[in-house]
Amino acid sequence: MRRLTIGLLLLLVLFTFGVNAQDFPYDLGGKTIRIQTRWEDVTPLGERGDHNWYEPDARLQAHIESVEKLFNCKIEFVARGSEGDAFAAIKEGALSGEQPVHFAHFAAATALLASQDLIQPLDDVLEPDFYDDFPEMFQYDWFTGDEIGSSIYGFESMSFSRSARLLMWNKSLFEREGLESLYDIYERGDWTWDKFAEICHALTKDTTGDGEFDQIGLGGFHRIMMFDWIVSNGAKFAHMTEDGRLEFDLLRPEVVETFDFMQKLWQDGVWRSVDRSQVGMEIINGLHMASPSLQNWFAGQSDEWGLIPLPKGPNGKGNAVGLHDRWLGTIPIYVENPREVIEIVCALFQAKAPYIEDLEEWEANFWDQYSWAMYDVESFEYLKWAIEHSILMPSQIEARVMLANASPNAEAVFKQIVQEGASPTSTLAAWQPVIQGILDEMLKQ
Repeated sequence: MRRLTIGLLLLLVLFTFGVNAQDFPYDLGGKTIRIQTRWEDVTPLGERGDHNWYEPDARLQAHIESVEKLFNCKIEFVARGSEGDAFAAIKEGALSGEQPVHFAHFAAATALLASQDLIQPLDDVLEPDFYDDFPEMFQYDWFTGDEIGSSIYGFESMSFSRSARLLMWNKSLFEREGLESLYDIYERGDWTWDKFAEICHALTKDTTGDGEFDQIGLGGFHRIMMFDWIVSNGAKFAHMTEDGRLEFDLLRPEVVETFDFMQKLWQDGVWRSVDRSQVGMEIINGLHMASPSLQNWFAGQSDEWGLIPLPKGPNGKGNAVGLHDRWLGTIPIYVENPREVIEIVCALFQAKAPYIEDLEEWEANFWDQYSWAMYDVESFEYLKWAIEHSILMPSQIEARVMLANASPNAEAVFKQIVQEGASPTSTLAAWQPVIQGILDEMLKQ
């Protein structure tokens, strides 16, 4: 990827802004900016693990110093560790009046910080065209996992990964069973829930004659899979009212019919949590296709696999795909110059132009890490489309409420409905006031 060399960074940025050094729009007057990140081994200078922000070698140190020179500041990496370490440092700063951290990365914990007024809303900080200078796959629409309630609290700061969820299917097994290619079905517009269920039933068999299914249509069971099916049906768990109140709405027809569909697949025995070698289809994080662990598994298989978006539900407007998660850059509430800090972080990670010299070449190299891992061109193209169009559902705060705060949590409720056969309507109706009360308390609504 053509990231900027140290010597060219200052010159190109100044040229891009059309100013000379003393007129560069970001001059922090020698101030120290303290950064916390759990992604300590993700840098713009190589593969993950090649360098470390907290233990910089000479090359990374030179890069940090070039950013310091550009912004006339000092940069320190502090509070090394997890989200919890960052949370503790920010909370300490808010209570003490000090500024121990000016920036930190968070995922679902973003909701907790926002609810306690520990990070800043960025609606009036980030320009509407903020993402125009990012690589195409990181040009997020607003309110794609960056919002808490009706306000923006986070931004893309690394341009490192965007983890779309897709269906992996055993092409060789389909051929042995005389089933049509999913690519052909998808391309003619017939890739629907009904077609998917039909294929699951055709794949599920007792091949050994012992009275038990040992070949299954769909494998795996995880709470994220429930979210995937909700997305494919164009449904949401919550909506914003006209007066700005976020309300769970689990009894919407498209939500209930999604759970009805999943429950029937499980009751029919065509969906089971079994080893991948026994299944025809499985939902995965598309980014894992390039991981050594999955590639090692593929290497031991004689079958070929492909990738495709999930089928479209009755309420679906297209073959939508879910975003596995989203790590956000956040700014603590006490920081007085949030826009400058945001720009410094983007320069450090070289997340966007002008800190990326050639966006087209950068994007080509980004996709190269996945192209070698695919069995066919179709999988590669579907993966690209999915990554660029993936959406985060539930939102950060909805996920926090349903997965971390609620009792029972989402995983227990989903298991009760799908695997144990409980009524979706009555189960969701009983659970909704529980999670709404937690949401109201967090958002103070």
